[in-house]
Amino acid sequence: MLRFFFWRLVQTIPVLIGVSFIVFSALYLVPGDIANTLLAMFYTEERAAALRAELGLDRPMLVQYGAWLWGALQGDLGRSMMMRLPVMTVLQDKVVNSLILTGASLLIVIPVSFLMGTISAAKFRKPLDRFIVFFSLLLASMPVFWLGIVLLYLVGVKLPLFPMSGMYNMADPGGFWDLVHHLALPAITTAATSVAIVTRVTRGAMLDILNQPYILAARARGLPRSRVVYVHGVRNVLPTFSNMIGLQIGYLFGSAIFTEIIFNWPGIGLQLYQSILHRDPTMVQGCVLAVAVIFVLGNMLADTIGYGLDPARK
Repeated sequence: MLRFFFWRLVQTIPVLIGVSFIVFSALYLVPGDIANTLLAMFYTEERAAALRAELGLDRPMLVQYGAWLWGALQGDLGRSMMMRLPVMTVLQDKVVNSLILTGASLLIVIPVSFLMGTISAAKFRKPLDRFIVFFSLLLASMPVFWLGIVLLYLVGVKLPLFPMSGMYNMADPGGFWDLVHHLALPAITTAATSVAIVTRVTRGAMLDILNQPYILAARARGLPRSRVVYVHGVRNVLPTFSNMIGLQIGYLFGSAIFTEIIFNWPGIGLQLYQSILHRDPTMVQGCVLAVAVIFVLGNMLADTIGYGLDPARK
């Protein structure tokens, strides 16, 4: 297993380099003059040329990319052109806040989707199965931004049970439970689509397993249906489930931008949105690279866990 983990870790290196090049080149090719944006009313050709030279924008793209990549490998993602702060300094707290939101969403996705998927497969074509299928389709049809606004209106305005924005009560921060109170709505909103996706995939994988010959043989030997489904079936569906959860780590971390904007959650998604609005390319590059790294590492972790849970290895 350690050999597999090491090999997957080696495989992520070219992926991350490729992602970093795509991110850098995409922003490099965006039309417009960054110097013009930064100087605004103070723009002159002389000042713009001096600023481009100071920021290295007058050099070829590959030279700029090489310098940026070398700095990134040393933990230096440059300075925000708008905030005048190191990008890494700004992203440290933002990434932690987004990981808190992602972790809370996963705590919802993992048990809910696993239970719904396995129970739906076990009750195939029965009323409970049809209800779970309908409910998962309903969740999948709800855009994140729409669901967040609806929840804000229902339990933030009409029934003020939950706070509407932020991580803590700014007037009187209450520690851990205050964080949980503020985290509930953003986590539910972020987790909804993933619950639907993982439930449907788990249900399909479980149905496929329950039709395998060894499952039918276990039923023929007189084993109780509950034991066949919830012991033999569940054990064999775990690799597929873990792979799906790994993919959802990156998906949740990246798609939380909508949730963070709606609930004013101070994470990397909100920072990315604000950086795009202010045309801050270095910060945008840092945010997108952070999302890519989390996605790749989450996928690698899921592959490793799935490899360890694979019954074929035992």
